[in-house]
Amino acid sequence: MRLKFLVCSVLIFSASCSMKREALGADNDIRVICSTNDRIIVEKFLSKIFTDTIYTPEPEPYYKLKFSQPEHYNDLKRQSLIVVASIKGDNDPGQKLMEKILPEKQYQLTMKEDPIILARDVYAKKQLFMIINAKTTEILQDEIKDRYKKFRRIFDDHFVDRQSRFLINGNRNETLEKKIKDKYRWEIKIPWGWELIKEKSDSSFIWIGREMPFQWISVSLVDENFLQDELEVGKYLWQWPSNNYGSIEFSEHKFEIDKTNYNGTFAWRATGLWQTVSAMESKGGPFKSYIFYDSKTNKTYHINYLIHHPGGDKSIFMRQMDIIVRTFKS
Repeated sequence: MRLKFLVCSVLIFSASCSMKREALGADNDIRVICSTNDRIIVEKFLSKIFTDTIYTPEPEPYYKLKFSQPEHYNDLKRQSLIVVASIKGDNDPGQKLMEKILPEKQYQLTMKEDPIILARDVYAKKQLFMIINAKTTEILQDEIKDRYKKFRRIFDDHFVDRQSRFLINGNRNETLEKKIKDKYRWEIKIPWGWELIKEKSDSSFIWIGREMPFQWISVSLVDENFLQDELEVGKYLWQWPSNNYGSIEFSEHKFEIDKTNYNGTFAWRATGLWQTVSAMESKGGPFKSYIFYDSKTNKTYHINYLIHHPGGDKSIFMRQMDIIVRTFKS
């Protein structure tokens, strides 16, 4: 019997869930606690789960693996994302830590059956805690074959849950939300501090955003359905920045377009890099677009978002904007 996803009430830890403080750390930092002997194996295992990279234009991972030794466990155990890992070995510091934190019954289950436990809120609220306690390297590698998508989905859902509290479930610019809904008959949740930058009188283009870093989201629409033709979609996308932003263009470098699902609807997704046309104003960064058709309104919607944050972490802000754009309703 494979161990299922557990909550804090199932694992035997001393603290009460109701008494815990909020988990610490960035939502894209995974604190991995293991011995030096196990690091290569554990890193190889986790790298198969956390494979996504965004080009900004330099490659930037969606999740950052930060390794620490077992003796730092007590200092790090309240972080938002924790992985404690060990491959059984005599007198290994990671194995000694595992024997200390796992009750005997669960320790034996990980040795004999399922070497992986996932739990929430073990030492802090809004925490995701993974334990990897494998008897051999081969057993651990077998676990990744059919389960890596499930593990990744759990981590992604955790990210969305933590980020949503501040982005779309906390204070928002409800005045701007209402203005857009009343005027254009579609809606989107807009975080506090975001403003309307530009709109076209025919409602075919709305641009909202904020500074520090520059984060922009735009919604445009077309009164026809052209999604059946990939060449038409590509042509539309390529002309779209200059037609609406004016001084911005998409770069051929790392430009990709593929089919996807957007809020339960078929959509085209485009990703890549943008840059300013004018040499007097040099800006750029990553972008993402969703194009989908809404049969209720008989319109094709294009939602684009991009960021300019030179020298800073961009992937977390891009993922924040993806949370925002998925609140769109027509």
